[in-house]
Amino acid sequence: HTVFQQYALFPHRTVAGNIAFGLERRGLSKVEIKKKVFDSLDLVQLPGFEDRYPQQLSGGQQQRVAIARALVLEPKVLLLDEPLSALDMKLRKEMQVELKKLQRRLGIGFLFVTHDQQEALAMSDRIAVMNKGRIEQLGSGEEIYERPRTEFVADFIGVSNILTAKVVGRQGSKTLISFGQKHIGVSHLNYSSQQELKVAVRPEKIHISSSKQEAFIVGNIDEKLYLGDTTHWRVRIEDGSVITVFEQNRSRQHADLTPGAEVFLSWEQENSIILER
Repeated sequence: HTVFQQYALFPHRTVAGNIAFGLERRGLSKVEIKKKVFDSLDLVQLPGFEDRYPQQLSGGQQQRVAIARALVLEPKVLLLDEPLSALDMKLRKEMQVELKKLQRRLGIGFLFVTHDQQEALAMSDRIAVMNKGRIEQLGSGEEIYERPRTEFVADFIGVSNILTAKVVGRQGSKTLISFGQKHIGVSHLNYSSQQELKVAVRPEKIHISSSKQEAFIVGNIDEKLYLGDTTHWRVRIEDGSVITVFEQNRSRQHADLTPGAEVFLSWEQENSIILER
């Protein structure tokens, strides 16, 4: 180790030495090592940090060094276990883009472990949602989000309203289900009449209105949360449960609605997702 250190390009405890260690062990030339180290520092937005020591770095900076150390070796498969969790939101979004670009450029597989659902959707070509060590659903981000198969997946990825509906018959190729007095048709396998089903509806798919026209469900506003680009509504319905609605603030047509007001909820029939038991 003493002899090896003597010929190292960078002191091993520095940022550059940490990133260069694997390259040095592979016997790359000093010119190659220097270029790769500085390229990787640019990638993780740490130019000028090559001479820093661990105690001079924040937690997020240390995590970026770890990413650079792994990526600089250009492995065939790279496991990233919560690699961006210590970064602030802006840098996290930027690093997501950079990691995707790098993955496409290198053509290697990234196995990306995260509990952040938005990050999973943004980063992945395929997502495996696991429940108690078993894959609950495997598919693209769009498939997982738009058509979750089970209640666990619908609840785990994003926000879902899980409603109970009842089969009331058929209408052509559609199965008719009811929410209270309202019947809607869904494309699905045959179910027996009066069978209860679990149905997921995403909050952004729901229309909220003070008009009764075409209403599926009636309720009263329990809570209003204004978030700038969107308003989140919590609507308490007759059975006591709460439905969440996300509304884009395009026209602010419902700005005058306040907690306690009666509202009417509806959505496109195809946005009713029948869940497997």
